[in-house]
Amino acid sequence: MITKITYRNQVRELILDKMKTGELKAGESLSLASIARDLEVSVTPIREALTQLEQSRIIKSAPNRGFIIPELNNVIAKDLYQLVATLESLAIENSVYSKSIIKKLKKQQEKIETSNNAIDRVNEDIIFHNILTSQYKNETAQQILLDLKTRIFFYELEFMSLDNSLNQQHNQIINYLENGQIKDAVKILKLNWLQVLDFLKL
Repeated sequence: MITKITYRNQVRELILDKMKTGELKAGESLSLASIARDLEVSVTPIREALTQLEQSRIIKSAPNRGFIIPELNNVIAKDLYQLVATLESLAIENSVYSKSIIKKLKKQQEKIETSNNAIDRVNEDIIFHNILTSQYKNETAQQILLDLKTRIFFYELEFMSLDNSLNQQHNQIINYLENGQIKDAVKILKLNWLQVLDFLKL
């Protein structure tokens, strides 16, 4: 039997997949029946899984609409981006970057630079940051980061449709890490995340 935590993970992945492809957008409703069909399970455990995701504020409930993807909110965005920047900085400060990790970061940066559209760019950027923090062994922080990055997906999409400055910043981060200049890498990382707040006029 599939456990409830597995349902939660499956629902999360289904929602993420629909976001990544542009099938789901901010403000849209989530169909319990559709999710149940996609996962071939009953509606009841899906509702429980969605309730768990609501507690993480990845989705929210709305009267007469069930669960929806939250609409963009600049005040909330400020808090989210500051948390992501702080946690990723902590991750870098407590990680060791081997040659193989540096190589992975460089290859992933190449994928970002050759992305053809904003959705692809956001998805490749998320992978870049996942690699960047992959050596941090704090599972609680990793889960919080995962939830936060899910919540900022649509802010990232709006930002990356108009701005490509992250390419230069990513390359700076990689160069600093490769040379053991952790403090400098953290400084650029914070700029990389918090520049979105300037874009959103926060």
